[in-house]
Amino acid sequence: MVSVDVTVVDKYGKPVEDLGRDDFTLTVDGQVRKITSAQFVAMHGTAGGAAAPSNAAVPSTSLPDFSTNTVQSGRMVGMVIDRGSIAPNRARDVLAAAARFIDRLDPADRVALFTIPQGPFIDFTTDHHAVSSSLLHIDGQGEAHHGTKNIGIADALAFEHDNAFTIEQVNERECGVPPGAGPGASEVMMCRKLVKEEATIVSTYAHERARNTMNGLRGILDRLGSSETPKTLVLVSEGMVIEGERRVVEGFGRAAAAAHVTLYSLKPETSDSTAGESRLAVNPARDRSFKEEGLQYVSSVGGGEMFRVIADPDFAFARVASELSGYYLLGFEPESGDRDGHAHGISVKVHRDGLSVRARQEFGVGLARGRNEKDTVTSLLRTAVPATALPVMVTTYMFQDPGSLKVRVLVAMDVDRPVDANEKFSVGMVLIDEHGGAGASFYHPAMTPSPMSPPGTQRFFATLLTDPGAYRLRVAVADAAGQSGSVERNIRAYMRRLGPFRVSDLMLGAPTPGAGASSIVPTVTGQATGNVLHAYFEISADSPAVFDRAAISLEVAANADGPALQTASGLPQATEADPRSRALGAAIPISALAPGPYVARAVILVNGQKAGAITRAFQVVR
Repeated sequence: MVSVDVTVVDKYGKPVEDLGRDDFTLTVDGQVRKITSAQFVAMHGTAGGAAAPSNAAVPSTSLPDFSTNTVQSGRMVGMVIDRGSIAPNRARDVLAAAARFIDRLDPADRVALFTIPQGPFIDFTTDHHAVSSSLLHIDGQGEAHHGTKNIGIADALAFEHDNAFTIEQVNERECGVPPGAGPGASEVMMCRKLVKEEATIVSTYAHERARNTMNGLRGILDRLGSSETPKTLVLVSEGMVIEGERRVVEGFGRAAAAAHVTLYSLKPETSDSTAGESRLAVNPARDRSFKEEGLQYVSSVGGGEMFRVIADPDFAFARVASELSGYYLLGFEPESGDRDGHAHGISVKVHRDGLSVRARQEFGVGLARGRNEKDTVTSLLRTAVPATALPVMVTTYMFQDPGSLKVRVLVAMDVDRPVDANEKFSVGMVLIDEHGGAGASFYHPAMTPSPMSPPGTQRFFATLLTDPGAYRLRVAVADAAGQSGSVERNIRAYMRRLGPFRVSDLMLGAPTPGAGASSIVPTVTGQATGNVLHAYFEISADSPAVFDRAAISLEVAANADGPALQTASGLPQATEADPRSRALGAAIPISALAPGPYVARAVILVNGQKAGAITRAFQVVR
């Protein structure tokens, strides 16, 4: 089957929830397809939810620490501000309403901010305040035309299309009677020349703005990649003139379908007479129609709708929020030709009066394919939107780099795919700092899974060397069949200070066959299935003498502060790389533990006094 998402709303914009598969008709290239399922997906929390404060405390937990693309909560909503189409100071109330719209979204929703042609950019995040605050501090960059003649968009396009009747009307309106013999003929001729020049300026500027808007939208779709995760873009623009420039929007529907994007447009309605305009527009309705045409087109092929913002901008955003609160996932049986990787026209209708259907006009299986694995991985690393075709689980362990101040980030990754152990994958990783720069990156075009991979899983390891700091780690994997997966994880690449020591993370896992206790295969999901849990960590000090006054114990407890249920001892061993560093590995018996979550901890004592402890959660699975 192939699935498509469809929104069905009543006249108030409220999603209709009681439709079955027999209430829909779906056609591909005009041919009816059999609908096998119609599931309504409710996305609650849009109306009154308040975003969690960025400094909200994170509750302590005994659950293992890993990130995955297999569990998704909330929606992905991106605000797109077409600054080039908005005159300065003219849309402050609309942008303020956009900020309130973001603040009212559910805390689990991830939001983003894109600006065209330039301005602030914020990738998808749960920090709603960062996006709403930026919306309150940006303004339009459009340049209002202040010519000596009153030439609107409709007039300018008539000159461009050489419409003789309209051209003569405009000339007579702006310059008076046609030129003839007698006084004033030269002035009228000069006036007509100025009218034509102004018409050229107005039409050229309108086309340039349309190209800028479409280039910006295509760049955003490209950045979002080909993830199957549904995404919604809300475009705020005063208009896009595509008359005589329709080639700029060609293929947009296909690009939106490939990126799994639904696009809504909000068009602030400007007054026919503002302080910046010397005269009333002559053809305001026709001018408005030309400006709306492009927005209506991209919204329609993008599966959304265009709304005019007339007096109350909050009302328009509330309408969008209502439509985002639920959608139908239709499954249908495709014909063989539907899977050819090309775009196909799709139409969805409902057999009930008074309802509006929001659906894309194009679809295709594998529209975003055709790229090699490296291009796929590169595209996924550029966006925070996860790809979910391959389930991916990722965890990290921080260690001090010997002989430098840098940090070694050990990345452990499981790809849930029971395939031939010899199959190779393209694997890429990148660390993104708080300024959006790359702290470190890794790519391997044909990485072989670890021979210690659990059954049905492909496990990979890689190390990134970076400066200390806070980062977002993005990991992506692709196979030769075109399947891909990606996940993002926030990390802090620091060594913790415990008394006189700097300590690494506590690494847990299974023993490496034929090796000692200090050689382990790190766990990714924190599951311990055997009778022994192997632990390893590193500790360093400015003076090696302090190790003589230290004692270290490894324990397992029900939680971070609970009493020890099992203990193990081990002697720190000097490392060859740095005499000021020690490594400790030990095997902790867990056969007597019941299945469930636990915490492993390494307790460090100096002169008999506790200097601190490092912990790592895991889960016993029988």
